[in-house]
Amino acid sequence: MKRNTLLQRLGKAAPPPAEVDLGLGNKVARKPGTRLINPDGSFNVVRRGHSVFSPYQNLVEMTWPRFLALTLLAYVLINLFFGGLFLIIGTESLSNVPQSDPFWQRALSAFFFSVQTFTTVGYGGMTPTGIGANALAAFVALFGWTALAIMTGLIYARFARPKRLILFSAHALVAPYAPGGKSLQFRIANRRDSHLINVNARVVLTWLENHTRRFAPLKLERDNVALFPLNWTIVHPINEESPMYHWSKDDYCQRHSELLITIDGYDETFAQAIHINNSYLHTELVWNARFQPMYFEREATTELHLDRISHYQAEEE
Repeated sequence: MKRNTLLQRLGKAAPPPAEVDLGLGNKVARKPGTRLINPDGSFNVVRRGHSVFSPYQNLVEMTWPRFLALTLLAYVLINLFFGGLFLIIGTESLSNVPQSDPFWQRALSAFFFSVQTFTTVGYGGMTPTGIGANALAAFVALFGWTALAIMTGLIYARFARPKRLILFSAHALVAPYAPGGKSLQFRIANRRDSHLINVNARVVLTWLENHTRRFAPLKLERDNVALFPLNWTIVHPINEESPMYHWSKDDYCQRHSELLITIDGYDETFAQAIHINNSYLHTELVWNARFQPMYFEREATTELHLDRISHYQAEEE
């Protein structure tokens, strides 16, 4: 800051903030309104030209409703297939299946026998007779064990996968700061009752300049907290050292700015590191406002109201 002041006294402009290399390059997201990081923390990048078949990754990352629906569909289709094979071999190879029954009823019996064999339940009402039916039943049982092992691994991987534990405020604020100053602020909190420690924050400002993407790190008032039981308001003072110092409200819009945020920490409860990305577009900035309190003292404890993380109050200009 002293160096900047000295340069100003000498009639020279202060040097621009050093750019950082986030691995994104300066040729991306040059279309106005395009963001680099999606609201869910993923990168706004779609890969084309080379298809990578990765069923395990897709099954681990897809939503639970889709995963359960796909599992049920696979379960039904597999047993329809094997039930059809039992039907081709002949239902006379299955005991206690009357051959006088209609075709659809014998088909149902073959399907449910496949289900019992696939899941190794085997109630004993139907049993295979003959080499063909017994060989197919042995293969279906082996296939069922393999499918059960795969499903167990997938479900464990889905539960063990790091979750998005950090809750972000819906907007970032340009708030009053110190006497006559202002700052950029946003708020985060742990959405679960788990122990997060050694939480670090990093904020980078990016904008378009002559159709080129520029990046500048923002110095934070505090970039680390050892313990994270409550909310944390992350503050960047907009002073002479800030790349935002001479920016007006219109500049944020005209330069199509975006705040890129990285949160790192360690979850003691699950013994795993966490890494979360987020961003705020210029349209998600609120000017001249302050966050309202979101935790209160109640008798011998403190209540943290997560539903108030985005509550703010406008200030008089």
